[in-house]
Amino acid sequence: MTAQTSLGSSNLADGVKVMRSNRNSTPFLMNEFKVGYGVYENGETTTPQKINYDAYGNSLVYKDAGSGQTLKMLDAKFVGFIIKSEEGDVIFAKIEGNAFDKEKNEERYYQLVSPPSKAVIIEYEKEFDDPNANGWTSSQNNTKTGEYDMDTKYYILNKNKKYEEVKLKEKSLLKVYKDKKDQLSKYIKTNNIDIDSPEDMVPLVEYYLSL
Repeated sequence: MTAQTSLGSSNLADGVKVMRSNRNSTPFLMNEFKVGYGVYENGETTTPQKINYDAYGNSLVYKDAGSGQTLKMLDAKFVGFIIKSEEGDVIFAKIEGNAFDKEKNEERYYQLVSPPSKAVIIEYEKEFDDPNANGWTSSQNNTKTGEYDMDTKYYILNKNKKYEEVKLKEKSLLKVYKDKKDQLSKYIKTNNIDIDSPEDMVPLVEYYLSL
């Protein structure tokens, strides 16, 4: 992947070519590009275009309508982006590394589970499994290629308003909120809540933050 310039355009037809992908594995979040747009701090958006999220390179990418090439947006002023889907808008926000309980080295795009709330977020990150890293030497006669592996993590705001990683389990959430464990346990029982998805955590986190 290459990057040469910074963009100040609202037109997604500006960018650089994304090189890294193969037939069986890509760095992208979605298998298919969907209509969406980047969002600026003042609320303005880019021109709608077929876009995707590069979960390996942590960048917004789009499919050029003319050439069919996948290009990377270089505009650092995005605060997020929106992807249109049949189920509704999927909204991502850019969040700085110091917003986490265990501070991260970079700001990344995170999916908001229940927008506009940022109480529960999802991180999608892909790692490149490179066979060369294990001592395998490539040659023109060898067809072995690397693959991208997805790592999905869930975060909730803790008592210090920092994001803390959790599993999709009641025990994991209550460990973060141990100072109000009894109240949350009662709330879970009263409302018959089972934590099977990120959406199931939203009412619990918002209830905790309201206490």
